Amino acid sequence: MQVTSIGHAGFRIDTKAGSVLCDPWVNPAYFGSWFVFPDNSGLDWDAIGDCDYLYISHLHKDHFDPRLLTEHVSKDAVVLLPDFPVPDLKRELEALGFHRFYETTDSVKHRVSGPKGELEVMIIALRAPADGPIGDSGIVISDGTTTAFNMNDSRPLGLDMLAE
Repeated sequence: MQVTSIGHAGFRIDTKAGSVLCDPWVNPAYFGSWFVFPDNSGLDWDAIGDCDYLYISHLHKDHFDPRLLTEHVSKDAVVLLPDFPVPDLKRELEALGFHRFYETTDSVKHRVSGPKGELEVMIIALRAPADGPIGDSGIVISDGTTTAFNMNDSRPLGLDMLAE
């Protein structure tokens, strides 16, 4: 497994079973008041966006960049969806052209199979008032040899499920 930081909370995780793009962000948000530092606009976003799976932790604009997703991320990527109480994240991604979704159950390990192999994925969905009405989440990815936990800016209360 290779985990590559692509700026802010973004990562690309490459495994023998496929690649997972997490929270890619490059374009300024909130009327230019939020921007990536250091600047990551010089990265090869077409290559980074050629991924097997896409994970967006939540809809804050420093994690969900509609322009980047539209222009540079493969619409054939399987979107790994958190178990949120409202379908806002899925609707936003569908509006951008994404059409393959894997809906997870909160804090449950899932085996995701693709043409390159199998990954074990667990998304911890957070739905507390502090997380807002659209929630937040973190993801655990295992290729059978290595396990990575991308917590981004989520605040899970208990991590006992990670010990299993």
